[in-house]
Amino acid sequence: MTEGFLNLFKPSGMSSHAAVSRVRRLIGIRQIGHAGTLDPDASGVLPLAVGAYTRLLPYAQLVPKVYQARVQMGTATLSGDAGGRVTRRSAVWPVGQETLQQAARWLQGNVWQIPPQVSALKTGGRRHYQMVHEQQSVWPAPRRALIGAIEAVSPLPEGWTFRAQVGSGTYIRALVRDWAEILGVAAHLAELRRDRVGVFGLSDAVTLDQLEQNPSQWQDWILPWFRVLGLSGTFFVTESDAKRVGHGDIRVLGALPASSQPGIYGIQWDNHLLAVIEGPPWRYRLVL
Repeated sequence: MTEGFLNLFKPSGMSSHAAVSRVRRLIGIRQIGHAGTLDPDASGVLPLAVGAYTRLLPYAQLVPKVYQARVQMGTATLSGDAGGRVTRRSAVWPVGQETLQQAARWLQGNVWQIPPQVSALKTGGRRHYQMVHEQQSVWPAPRRALIGAIEAVSPLPEGWTFRAQVGSGTYIRALVRDWAEILGVAAHLAELRRDRVGVFGLSDAVTLDQLEQNPSQWQDWILPWFRVLGLSGTFFVTESDAKRVGHGDIRVLGALPASSQPGIYGIQWDNHLLAVIEGPPWRYRLVL
């Protein structure tokens, strides 16, 4: 199998792009992409797509993500993490667990979130982190963010730790910034680990060292598409229809049940994903 998904553990101190480049070198395949960028200082699960499945990455990200984080009180930074320029300082005092949890309730739900000023988002074709580096003003537009459970909140002498389940596109750095503002303190994200992205869990992630030691066995860690994609369901077709799907023939879609619940579905033949469709009414979103 030369296509599929790989559950990689990214160590801190390495960008997501650098991690992908190293995997490309180790397994000898150039067509590799990642789902959901992890900041260089963060560690944890980084789902990779290999081969033609790189085109499926947008659908692999439509799943909840779980993060474990530590917050440092006393300073707020432009980037929202420990490496950013300090923008505000405050006194440090112990914050009780009940106070932390009450403030966290204001952050949960389908909310508007302003991304950090330092991010990979673009304005006018330029990355925000590049603009900040050149001392240009960056004013990110608010975006919808789904913030689910905020659990395991534990006070520390100079901050707190927590675990959060969030939707795609949510910034934990921004969540910490907003949490601190509710509490009336200056704080930033000190440590971040991503424990889960859908079916990709921390316990069964492969490390770069493991790939380095056994580069020829990388396919042992490959996950098939049907374990990864958050599709509403799949439709099976015959071999002759599979060929038609490969050419984007809309007549195949006309034979699919029109009574299905609206959503994003797959079309498969012989365990191979042929296309991603949306409906009803049915239309192709992606033909592999």
